[in-house]
This record gives sequence, C-alpha cells and structure tokens, in this order.
Amino acid sequence: MKFLLDTAPWINGVTLPETIPPRIRRLLDVSERKGLCRVSLLEAAILHRLGRLKFEGTLPDLFAAGLSEDVELLDLTAAIAARTNELPDDFSGDPFDRTIIATAAVLDLTLVTTDPAIRDAGVCAVEYYPFKANRPSKRRR
Repeated sequence: MKFLLDTAPWINGVTLPETIPPRIRRLLDVSERKGLCRVSLLEAAILHRLGRLKFEGTLPDLFAAGLSEDVELLDLTAAIAARTNELPDDFSGDPFDRTIIATAAVLDLTLVTTDPAIRDAGVCAVEYYPFKANRPSKRRR
C-alpha cells in the first residue's frame, strides 16, 4: 500500500468520480490497495447528517460502494494518536484532519487530499488536487 485517501477524495471517488483528475486516477489505479482511516467513515456520517454530503442512496450504500476490495480500513493506533500532538502549532484543530495526516506520517503513506492546508503542512508526502464542492447555501432566519 502506497496511498492513503483523505475523506474528500474517497467520497469524491464514489459520488463524483469525474472530479478526480486523470493524474490522480492513474496513481490510484496502479496501486494495488489504498488505505482509508476508519475515522473517515465517521467524518462522512457527520457530514451527511449535517446536510453537507448529499448523494443518491443511503449512507450504508455509500459505505458499501466506497469500501471496495482495494480499500483497506486503517485503525487508530497509539503511535498515530501520539503523532496528532506532534503536528505544527498552526495546523488545524480538526480531529479528523489531524488523525488522517498523522496516519499517513506514521505509516509512511502518500496522502491523496483536496485540502491545501494538509498539502502545505509538510508533515507527510502528499498528492494534492483542488476540489471545491458545490454545497447548498444555508439561510439564517
């Protein structure tokens, strides 16, 4: 395994595969297996509950489609948890981002991400591609 999928590229691969650039698709296609942090499942569930992740079908449908044979779920270990505290002081406090980037660093995997803050952190090897989700605007009453 060479690559770890950040939550957004994993979801994009299932729900919006046309948004994955050819360069990234080629990298992932030649890799036998890709890693996915188990916390990405929780992050996806929360995004769905908050209405920030919309797709046809149910959340279990998304998980079934996204957890194909070439995706290996990676556990949170003590070393990964400890590494989340060793990230740069100016890095996001988001526990999902911190766990995912620490997982890539500890396991020496290249992280595929759409997040420029992760790209710029310099904590692990990164394959970045820009993506801006079209999310419905929320009106305050």
